[in-house]
Amino acid sequence: MADSLSTQGPAPSASILPYDDALHAGQPWRVVKAVFDEYGFPFDENDYDADLREPAVHYDGATGWFAVAVDPAGRVVGTVGVSDEGGGLFELHRLYVLAEARRGGTGRALVAWAIAQARERGAERMVLFSDIAFDKAHRLYERMGFRCNRFRYAPDPWQSREWGFVREL
Repeated sequence: MADSLSTQGPAPSASILPYDDALHAGQPWRVVKAVFDEYGFPFDENDYDADLREPAVHYDGATGWFAVAVDPAGRVVGTVGVSDEGGGLFELHRLYVLAEARRGGTGRALVAWAIAQARERGAERMVLFSDIAFDKAHRLYERMGFRCNRFRYAPDPWQSREWGFVREL
C-alpha cells in the first residue's frame, strides 16, 4: 500500500493551522456542535465535550495537539486533535468538518496533519473511534490506510456506539 497522506484527491479548500487561542477561540466547539446537531447527537460543552472549549489546555503541545481548518474567509470549518497515549500509540480525536466544507479535501488534510504530528513524535500506530453514523468519515479513514478493528460503547454519558480504527505508521 502506498504511504500517501496528502497527494491523493483534491487540494483542501481550507488551510490547516495549529490551533491558536487568540485566533480560533470559541470556534472549534461551534463546529462540532453544528455537526452533532446535524446528526441529532447531544453536545455537552461543560463536561464530555469541554476539550473543545479550551483546546490549548486539553491539547497542550506536549502530549496532545489540535488543528483547525480555516476557509478563505478566515472561518473555522473543521477540527482535529491527536494525543500521545504512550508506547508509540497515538489517538486521533475530534475530526469534524462543517457540512458546507465537506468533499473538498479538508477532512483528508486534517487527518494527514494528525498523522504527521504523530509521526514527528515517533508514533508507531494510530487509533481512532468514530460514531457508527459517520459512514462517510469511515470511508475516508479506510482510504487513508486505517482499518476498522473493533466496536465499542463510547465513554460518553450517553454510551454512543463507535467503530474503532487502527493504522500502523
